[in-house]
Amino acid sequence: MVRARSLNLMNRHSKFVILNILLLWLTGGHGVAQTEAPPPLTAGNCGMHLGGPVIFCETFDTKKDPTVQSRTGDLDPDVWGVSRATGNVNFGGGSYNGWAASNPLQTCTGTVTAAPPNDIVICNGQLREATNDNPTGAFDAGNVTTLAMYPKQPFDFAGRTGTVSFDVSNDSHGTHSAWPEFWMSDLPVPTPFNHFDSWQALPQNGFGVRFGAAVTAGQFGSCPNGRNLNMPRWTVDSAVVVRNYVMDDTVGLGGVRTSLATKQLDCVISPPDNSGITNHIELRISQNQIDVYATDPGVAATAATLRHIAVITNANLTLTRGLIWLEDVHYNADKSAPPSQKQHTFVWDNVAFDGPFTYRDFSYDALDVVQLNAATSTIDLGKFSLPSQTASWDVLYVPANPNPQAVRVLFNFFAYNAFKTLNLLVNGHAHAVAWPYPDTQGFTWKTFAVSIPVTDLVSGTNVVQLGSDQAMATSNVNIVLVNVPGGVPVLPGSNNAYPVK
Repeated sequence: MVRARSLNLMNRHSKFVILNILLLWLTGGHGVAQTEAPPPLTAGNCGMHLGGPVIFCETFDTKKDPTVQSRTGDLDPDVWGVSRATGNVNFGGGSYNGWAASNPLQTCTGTVTAAPPNDIVICNGQLREATNDNPTGAFDAGNVTTLAMYPKQPFDFAGRTGTVSFDVSNDSHGTHSAWPEFWMSDLPVPTPFNHFDSWQALPQNGFGVRFGAAVTAGQFGSCPNGRNLNMPRWTVDSAVVVRNYVMDDTVGLGGVRTSLATKQLDCVISPPDNSGITNHIELRISQNQIDVYATDPGVAATAATLRHIAVITNANLTLTRGLIWLEDVHYNADKSAPPSQKQHTFVWDNVAFDGPFTYRDFSYDALDVVQLNAATSTIDLGKFSLPSQTASWDVLYVPANPNPQAVRVLFNFFAYNAFKTLNLLVNGHAHAVAWPYPDTQGFTWKTFAVSIPVTDLVSGTNVVQLGSDQAMATSNVNIVLVNVPGGVPVLPGSNNAYPVK
């Protein structure tokens, strides 16, 4: 929960000067002064301290109407969208986005077994979500997974440095485990994400920041100093920028590398495993640089406790407005330091960003399939289509007579080979789309948006059919109405419901 705080301007300036001197001493010159000098702190403000007045604020104090069907769990689908993807795809074995059927979720009152969409809960003013990367439970049989959540209100940093902030219980054991990521995409395409060069569900333009550089107690690892050396710590692991579907990843695999660089400046303490205690994170985002700040777990953010942990330079971002994403990522967590985090719960709170109010997308889900595959201990979230056939999805609750700026169908697809033509039908209206990417990589999830005329839509349930000249799986299907008049910013006390059309 957010607690307001006041700070005398003179004391604030004095504390910053002292903090800067201490950082320069402790980090061998890699203190705050070498990169961005933080702006004055703001009291209250949905937990944000380094930005201006927030225009989006989510404190997870209310749950959605349980009678409304969506992929979002307890999250309000008027405000949030959720998508899930896993590497458990095998056309011959009948696995199409195979999510773990048994997924332990740590709630506020104990551990329960949950499957999508019930793997996301709100309790005690926080959000909790869980992922299991190893459905069979056999040692070292895990996979890559991502559970991605985004607010449907775009964040705009055109001509300025914008700020995004959130709390997360980052008890990660590293990037062969479970860790949180922050992404931004120009369009709300589902699961924007890459894993090295083998999984490239890239937005057309966007970027991602990985909070997976975990360091065990007594080790330096990626930490540039010995502050709290006796404690487990973490910092930013790496970053990726996507420009017109081409990734530039500081990990160095795939895509086209430029002078984009991630520099670790400091580490913060990791919360105890499974404690649910959160670190506070703030990202200061401009066209060519991203500065990352964080606190130790359970510590209120102040000038003295917010530490500048990393800077991403030469970003050369090709977007100034887009959607922010909070992602729970796994990679075969049995291989990390014990205990294994293959079954793991993250806690999130106080998601906010500043800047001008843009609009809020009206977005409507096709529900996950949730078909049990007993042979793999998974439930399939996606559907399969043979070459020149389509899989059919029902998108719910589309309003009558909308007046959007644009209409898009959004989805993930997985094909072994690049197709020549994607076949999309919306209520029988056919659209043929050529392969849109500069690469022809198969055996990976892709994420895509297709614009359609509003006249394709009907009130209520809309039937979307997806297929191509290749066998493929599809998942996370949505219809998005862009910038419908009447949207309001999401702030405490505001009306989160969409206007009735």
